[in-house]
Amino acid sequence: MQRTRFYMVRMAEYPRQTDVLSLTELASASGVHPDLLRRFVHLGLLDPIDDTGLEDLFFEASAVYVVRKILRLRRDLGINYAGIGVVLELMNRVEQLEARVRQLERQLWG
Repeated sequence: MQRTRFYMVRMAEYPRQTDVLSLTELASASGVHPDLLRRFVHLGLLDPIDDTGLEDLFFEASAVYVVRKILRLRRDLGINYAGIGVVLELMNRVEQLEARVRQLERQLWG
């Protein structure tokens, strides 16, 4: 008789794209300490919505994905934070160019 195997899958609740997250909420959603998020902001890897120098920082919900990208690049590829900044800029540029290509293809092919 064949045994049935069950695997544990961690389900994450992703915030809606219109949500604004506080520093504490972003830390909880991304699984990192708030001090590390402050460091990411200081290094220019993560952009708060309004950087007025106040103690409370707020972020768009998409910041969760940015933090996870930063962590993956650091953990999986061993890239330092300065290098991660360059990689993130290049990844954003590639996304913009791919979107432009799709737009032009729609115009060309209808």
